Amino acid sequence: MLKEKLGVIIAAGGSSQRYGDADKLTEMLDGIPVFAHSIKKFAAVIPGGSIVVAVHRDNIERYKLLAEKYLPGVFLHWTAGGATRTQSVKNALAMLPESCSLVAVHDAARPLATADLLLRVAEAAERYGGAIAASKIVDSLKLGDDGNMILRSVPREAVWRAETPQVFNVEKFKKAYAALGDELCTDDAEVMKLAGCQVALVETGFPNFKLTAPADMELLKICVKIGGADVQ
Repeated sequence: MLKEKLGVIIAAGGSSQRYGDADKLTEMLDGIPVFAHSIKKFAAVIPGGSIVVAVHRDNIERYKLLAEKYLPGVFLHWTAGGATRTQSVKNALAMLPESCSLVAVHDAARPLATADLLLRVAEAAERYGGAIAASKIVDSLKLGDDGNMILRSVPREAVWRAETPQVFNVEKFKKAYAALGDELCTDDAEVMKLAGCQVALVETGFPNFKLTAPADMELLKICVKIGGADVQ
């Protein structure tokens, strides 16, 4: 079964610089920390032992205590995040069970992602070797110059907003990371594309935005209130 093949890396090692002094991932949202939302939903459909959480080494013990309190009965692997996102993912990859032939990488700062979304992306990844959650752009797009003046409009029909979870064939993903070198990538889909791998786009279909600034928390609270974070 697909669920038995799937491992998940939860990327929770960010610095939260744009959020202010607080750690955005431990802020409370609907009674549990932000980072625990996606873990709780994903653990309902895949074995807890197949979930690895990458956290800054200074925060591991604090996160473990929070997980014990708010995610009782969920068995998690923990690893120290590296200096970069790519290093954090590499560290977590090494801890995945050998039974996992697919790996999902998910930003803990996207607490609205559902188990259904995870499985839909995983199904596409099993077919193509890689797939990501994404949303079509509906706004008009403008290309600007250094002085913030419009140069031209950009066709939006083929433009998508990349999100997580992003799911890949484990063997291809490890090879892509091994070949990466010092290249800096904004997400794991870029790592795979640099290695020449196919990556499919799976439309999310609901709000799945990333908690970045304090104002985003108010939007998340509204989404949770209407049930966005509870859909399996």
